[in-house]
Amino acid sequence: QVRYLDSLANQEIPKVEIPSAEIAEKEAFRSRLEAICRQALANGYSGDIATISLVGFGSLVSGFATPGSDMDLAIVPAWKDPAKAASNFSQIGPEIPRLLEKALMDAKFGVRLLTKTRVPILKVCENPSEELYTALCEERRKWDDLPDEEKYPPSPSLKAQDEPPKASSDVDGQKTYPSIHHHHHHHHHHSVSGPKGPRPDTDTKAPNEAKDEAQKSVKSVGTPDSFQDSNNNGNQQTRPHHEKHWFREKVLGPLDFPKFGVGIQCDINFSNPLALHNTHLLRCYSLCDPRVRPMVLFVKSWAKRRKINSSYSGTLSSYGYVLMVLHYLVNVAYPPVCPNLQLCWRAPTNAEEFAREMRETTIEGYSVRFWRNEAEIMARARAGELTQNNQSLGALLRGFFAYFASSPGPRNPQSGYGPPSFIWTSEVLSLRTPGGILKKHAKGWTGAKSTIVNGKEVRHRYLFAIEDPFEWDHNVGRTVQHHGIVAIRDEFRRAWRILQAVAWEREPEGGLFDEVVEPAPVVKRERPRAETEM
Repeated sequence: QVRYLDSLANQEIPKVEIPSAEIAEKEAFRSRLEAICRQALANGYSGDIATISLVGFGSLVSGFATPGSDMDLAIVPAWKDPAKAASNFSQIGPEIPRLLEKALMDAKFGVRLLTKTRVPILKVCENPSEELYTALCEERRKWDDLPDEEKYPPSPSLKAQDEPPKASSDVDGQKTYPSIHHHHHHHHHHSVSGPKGPRPDTDTKAPNEAKDEAQKSVKSVGTPDSFQDSNNNGNQQTRPHHEKHWFREKVLGPLDFPKFGVGIQCDINFSNPLALHNTHLLRCYSLCDPRVRPMVLFVKSWAKRRKINSSYSGTLSSYGYVLMVLHYLVNVAYPPVCPNLQLCWRAPTNAEEFAREMRETTIEGYSVRFWRNEAEIMARARAGELTQNNQSLGALLRGFFAYFASSPGPRNPQSGYGPPSFIWTSEVLSLRTPGGILKKHAKGWTGAKSTIVNGKEVRHRYLFAIEDPFEWDHNVGRTVQHHGIVAIRDEFRRAWRILQAVAWEREPEGGLFDEVVEPAPVVKRERPRAETEM
């Protein structure tokens, strides 16, 4: 199995290494967009923002990008008011997204502003077809024709109908939850630490408000009557019966950008500062060990070929798969391949430096503290101080697929009696937590919950629970629907069956990287779909 995976990795990973020329091309496109946006702001805005920058985040910055990856950009304002600049204030007025949309559209880019998301997202493509450009311009004209009072509705109110239970205690200022079994082997982390120094006794309070990162829309699919959520403690939820064929790949509407043929694509996020820190955290993990990046690329490529990597379609985003890999490398692999960078953070001993550090690493009430000194991480990695794990990439991949494919088993890998496994129905992946696992019931993540966004019901699902490293109330797997979780788990089981067949020298049911081919759906082009999923 290990030899098979090592060989497969040697074949597949070079195919998904992004060329440096593509990175340079995308950086040039980012610069063009930034220049247009800055000029539009200078010409059409007289508010409290002096200028803006388009700052990259996501896979192109973290090091986990593959060929054709979309660019993710965040609008970072430079405030005229020094007080706002000092407080990490990031809220941007509602008129700016429309101002930038118009400027980029006038430059003949394909532009679509998504407004029914937690924060606005401006989707941009470099070379839209004439048909797509015309449809996008028509959509913009509809907005231009609205009465002024309808152009800027009140901000979405996101108030969950069911509130999660309050944390029971504070440890190091971070909330902890009752009945959490840290059953993974985390005692050995003590020998692999970040820079030496005392940990603070107090920290910023845990998040207490649902601040979902802006995500793409997900079209709901029908589920049988009285579908029983596997993580809902047996409570049945009766839903309307709408039998539809579920596609792993979303059917494109007239305003959706196709995957190919429209040049470089990017998402411009407004007011999403945590994404920049998430990206830096992932980048620092990629520097901890030379096996991290190829393992992430392998898993991302596998998920893409098997069509289980789309939050649009009710499966899991690429970001979710990165967190799954990091969870395995930090908490499950033995010895661990990477230290827990959030637990490695050490506070400055100087009071003034401590105050500045706390201020700079508190973003809108969220703590974004982790060991982020890239030079230190690389130096200690080169010196072999961050891990004693000598497994090959193939061995780590074998353990990864076994962990997510297997039924629950013994938790102590040192016992020699079976490997640990993830319990999908009751566990939450939590990268920041010692041991990496929380319980769904402890976080109140059982059953689906509803929030109201602009008068529409939006579902928060916990079929697959992955806690965001900084936004503890945000489930990265919230877009995973019933059909999606079935597909994801089926694919892990299929991968493990293939590896078992290889071990027993039997004919496998196919290749690990065989591409899923779905029948072409019938496209109904009646009217554009609204983006209802955050």
